Amino acid sequence: MMKPSFLGKKEKAEDTMQLIQDCIAGVQKAQYKLFREYYSDMMNVCLRYAGNREEAEDMLNEGFVKIFQNLNKYTDQNTPRAWMKRVMANAAIDYNRKYNSHRFEQVPYDDLNENDLYISAEHAILHHLTRGELMDCIQALPYMSRQVFNLYIFENYSHADIAQMLNIKEGTSHWHLNHARTLLKTALQKRGIIHSTY
Repeated sequence: MMKPSFLGKKEKAEDTMQLIQDCIAGVQKAQYKLFREYYSDMMNVCLRYAGNREEAEDMLNEGFVKIFQNLNKYTDQNTPRAWMKRVMANAAIDYNRKYNSHRFEQVPYDDLNENDLYISAEHAILHHLTRGELMDCIQALPYMSRQVFNLYIFENYSHADIAQMLNIKEGTSHWHLNHARTLLKTALQKRGIIHSTY
């Protein structure tokens, strides 16, 4: 039964906590409801880490298994979506480690030009893209650069955290972020979304 839309945040948080408690208790209808409610957000996380939709679906399935296995560790009533996104991002990284470990590459920090680390107006440009355009551009990035870009830009991890998670050097994380930004800038220029003055 649908709840009236005039319910406040407290009622929605209580409903979400009840749904989570039902999932922990193993109620399959609750698990299905949680899956349906968060499917789109979690798929978007996976698409950013995957090379294609099929790989994203595999990541999504493994991620939801981890979410259901660890729901009893969730404690913050107000941000289940943020918690699930973090679990899903970690599941995507684990998936890539397991199935794509041969694609990891090391790049020396000395190859960096510090002035090239940022694309001007990056966040403003991202807001002008459709979700599909953004996903296409991100999925076209080389594997490791895509991982670093996602973790840094979308998940707000530091380079030190990324280096530890991906078993790379911190300087390599910086390089991959720079490389991803440069490739995205070129792709956006080719699409006419930005001009070479950015």
